[in-house]
Amino acid sequence: MITQGSAGARVESINGEFIKVTCAKENAKVDPTGVGDSFRSGFVAGLSWGLTHERCAQLGSMVATYVIETMGTQEYRFTKSEFVARFADAYGQVAADEIAAHLAA
Repeated sequence: MITQGSAGARVESINGEFIKVTCAKENAKVDPTGVGDSFRSGFVAGLSWGLTHERCAQLGSMVATYVIETMGTQEYRFTKSEFVARFADAYGQVAADEIAAHLAA
C-alpha cells in the first residue's frame, strides 16, 4: 500500500492485484499530522472485517479525510450516519452500505 496524499492511495498485492483509490473530498486542509497513520488504521480495520482491498483503502481514505480536517491526530469526530453519508458521496451507496454494516451505532 502506498499513500499518495491528495492523489489517493495505491494497493498492490502479492498476487498482482492493483487498486487505485481516490481521496474523499475534504472540507478543509487543517493539519496533515497523522493522516497516513489514520489511513492505515482504517485499512487494517477493513481487513479485520473481511472487506476487499478496495473497500479497505476507501475506508482508510475516508478516515484520513476526517483527520486532515482537524487540528491534531485524534480530535476528529463523526456519527455513524455522518460517516456513512459522506462515504456514500465519495464512493457510492453500495460501498457505504457495506461499511455501515460494520460500524457501531
